[in-house]
Amino acid sequence: MPSLILTGHPCTGKTTFAHLLAARALRHSSNTISHIIHIRESTACPDQTKAECYSNSHMEKTTRAALKSDFDRAVMSNSGGGDKGSSGSTLVILDSLNYIKGYRYELYCISKAAGGSHGVVWIMGDSSDGGGADDLAKKRNRERKMKHQNNQAENGIDLDGYFEDDGTMDGLVLRYEPPDEKNRWENPLYKVNVTNVFPWGKDGSTLEVSSDPNNPVPKSGEKDGERGELLA
Repeated sequence: MPSLILTGHPCTGKTTFAHLLAARALRHSSNTISHIIHIRESTACPDQTKAECYSNSHMEKTTRAALKSDFDRAVMSNSGGGDKGSSGSTLVILDSLNYIKGYRYELYCISKAAGGSHGVVWIMGDSSDGGGADDLAKKRNRERKMKHQNNQAENGIDLDGYFEDDGTMDGLVLRYEPPDEKNRWENPLYKVNVTNVFPWGKDGSTLEVSSDPNNPVPKSGEKDGERGELLA
């Protein structure tokens, strides 16, 4: 059973990308994927807001443990799926910061113990090479906070919370440990640049993103099946 670990700085488009990827996987002509389990803070910690999840180091640790527990349960419960002749298997997407290298290694071990395939998708922003959160990410967070307060949704996609302030985002970015494809637990590594995103349909039918040329993500102009790495 395949699993994908999304990682990246705060508010770089991880959850939006996860929704689009899930829609594309379910529509793929190979029928490889028949079900999606999308794990994120709102599912692992339903009684807490994202701001509360990252309000201090203790809450961060508790949030990571909850996410890992949900991921472990999802992967192990579906480890027997996806055999040839079945109607399809389950794709598990862990959509969070996943900002600690050792934590990503633990997730890799869980996947391999279940006998499933595993990949890492690095959702990159303007500040991915270092420094604090970029201005665009901070602007997105402020807009998301306002929309949450007004009970608004964005194109039918759950905004999935917001970070309390710019300082919280800067702190998370400074603690972020970038993935490295040389590490076996982070290979394959797909680097997706979402700073150049073209309009897409609500059903994810026109997924078009600028991605690393060595690991391109399927685009709307490609026929289903031309790139299957993220779905295999």
